[in-house]
Amino acid sequence: MPTSEVIEIRGYQHAKYWFDDGSVIVTIQTLSSHDSAEGAVLFKLHSSLLARHSTYFGRVLDGAGADGGEKLESGNSTGSSCIPTVTVLPALGVRLEDFVSLLEHLYHDTPLSSKTPFTHVASILRVSSPSQLDFPRLHELAQGYLEAMFPSGPSPFTHPNHLQEALALTRTYKIGSIRKGIYYSLVTTTNFEPEEVGEGSEDVNRDDNLAQGQNGIVEDPNTRHNVLSPADVERCGKLMAGIVDHFTPILFTPPATLHMACTDVFADKWMSLVIQSAIADGGVYKPLETLEYIKQLDWAAEGLCSACVREKREEWTKEQVVVWEKMDGWLG
Repeated sequence: MPTSEVIEIRGYQHAKYWFDDGSVIVTIQTLSSHDSAEGAVLFKLHSSLLARHSTYFGRVLDGAGADGGEKLESGNSTGSSCIPTVTVLPALGVRLEDFVSLLEHLYHDTPLSSKTPFTHVASILRVSSPSQLDFPRLHELAQGYLEAMFPSGPSPFTHPNHLQEALALTRTYKIGSIRKGIYYSLVTTTNFEPEEVGEGSEDVNRDDNLAQGQNGIVEDPNTRHNVLSPADVERCGKLMAGIVDHFTPILFTPPATLHMACTDVFADKWMSLVIQSAIADGGVYKPLETLEYIKQLDWAAEGLCSACVREKREEWTKEQVVVWEKMDGWLG
């Protein structure tokens, strides 16, 4: 069958990744239309490139047998030569946009770097995973960039958006190094609890749908946005409760020192410099940031001796470590 006829029946050529000198046609079916030919997109690529980096393509192109996740066929091109066709079946869960991101990296159009946005890193992390197209070195590289995007404590840190999806990725691909920090960011920077939408069976169905997310990523069927699973909402609630119970007495009690004069300074200045600021910006829920703010205040200018300034800053730094370590227990 001529190539044009194959394309007409099975889908349409990708506008960019269809190379005249390509040696394999890869067909990706959109997940929203598994059984529809109109949902298939065809890519004419270089088999040597795919087989060199991907265990999956290496096995399929070598004819080592299919496991239900792909089909290897031969299509006649102008009746004179055969171009193998790999159909990646929806059972693998490969998203069209993720596959395009993969090709953008492989063909050096948008390679991974420290400036790569989260969505691109997440796409490559998924599609390169052992459960999908299995690009081992690329998967490791994408994981490294994801970890760099989400630093952890006990020093204060800032995370990008996409916290819910990032948390799901850490679960799916067992990236435990950044999970605690993401939970902390969810508690301190978002309203992690779902909004109340009224009573009735629709709410029950929604909760059921949220609990049935695929590949660790849970989506609200109404908005298609990533949301936290009920278990993670509960875990965030426990973390917030633990933070408040532990940190409130520390925050609202002026510290004592070995010098009465320095203790008096804290008693006189603590409310205006620390407590009021924490109340204004929600510092009671942000112990790492609040302790860092307290450390950076010019206590010497307020009247503390240098020895007490040094001692208290060391204590506040140790308290950041204590909070960070206690989070493991609060998260459960």
